[in-house]
Amino acid sequence: MVRHSRRELNKRKCRARILKSSRKLFSAKGYENTTIEDVAERSEISKATLYNYFPNKESLLIGIAEEELDQIRHFITHELNDVSSAAEKIRRVLEVFILDSIQYINLARKITYLNSCETSPLYATRMNMMAIFLELVLEAQERGDFRSDLNPDDIVDIIMSVYLMAQFEWHDIDNYTPEFCRQKLNRILDIVLFNIVC
Repeated sequence: MVRHSRRELNKRKCRARILKSSRKLFSAKGYENTTIEDVAERSEISKATLYNYFPNKESLLIGIAEEELDQIRHFITHELNDVSSAAEKIRRVLEVFILDSIQYINLARKITYLNSCETSPLYATRMNMMAIFLELVLEAQERGDFRSDLNPDDIVDIIMSVYLMAQFEWHDIDNYTPEFCRQKLNRILDIVLFNIVC
């Protein structure tokens, strides 16, 4: 039993190392210019071992996006469970999504572009991101933080538009400090949520 747990832990560590290496390489060299061989070398594993975890480059993108979603879910469950305002939770989650994307902005833009197409395997990650926000919006409406007469899907669309704006319209985002991003995001959210917050 202990041996199995250690093996599982080693597999998780290896998978995380592969994703970290691919994130860095995709950001530095670009997705198209990065090969599976590059990722294997950077991860210090064989190409065959990498294929055991990820059968192709696209699956690495899916893995990167899913890892971010898992981290967000963990953040909500473990770090935001004492936050009583659901509206504040939405602000904090959106902030994490945006601040995380700044570190790898070109890669984040590529993933966002690909997950917006319904025929892309990455589309499911977009749906999962929206499901996270929908759950928070419904909580905000139930608690009286947001108006209950508004369609929750419309509110999610507004939140997603702020995320997309940060990624594609903040042209100098890779030069922004985290604090500048937080302030800018909160100013924008104050405007867009004005008619939603009770």
